[in-house]
Amino acid sequence: MFRYTRHELDAADLTQDVFFKAFNRLSSYRPERSLFSWLYKLAINVANDWSRARTRIQTKIPSSETLHTPHTAHRNPAIRLEDRDQEELLEQAMESIPAETREILLLRYRHEQPIKEVAAIFGIGESAVKMRIKRGLEQLQKIMQEINTHEQGFFR
Repeated sequence: MFRYTRHELDAADLTQDVFFKAFNRLSSYRPERSLFSWLYKLAINVANDWSRARTRIQTKIPSSETLHTPHTAHRNPAIRLEDRDQEELLEQAMESIPAETREILLLRYRHEQPIKEVAAIFGIGESAVKMRIKRGLEQLQKIMQEINTHEQGFFR
């Protein structure tokens, strides 16, 4: 929840709200479905409600330190610096795409959820998830290219 609020106390309040709603809606949980997916969907709904109530979007992806990346401590410092720069560019690009697309990409790639689970969370078909992933990745690629082109022009 901290990713949405960027404030520890708000994140704690939202987390409490998620578990309160989960307890109250336990009868709607179907054991044949993933508990993670069910809770995640509740969390998304709570966060979206919170965001709408404050009339501004505060969704963020995790900081570059918490992104799911391979261990690189043994690598050359110059390469690590370049990797960190790329992670920051990716974070900037992720903030530019629609919230639902960002969530789908995060579920699929960061949380390694299968397409079927992502579809269940968002209440859409598997083919729709695949299409949104494809379009989201295309958006990210375009944004990253624009950022790189802009930076190259800046340093000339």
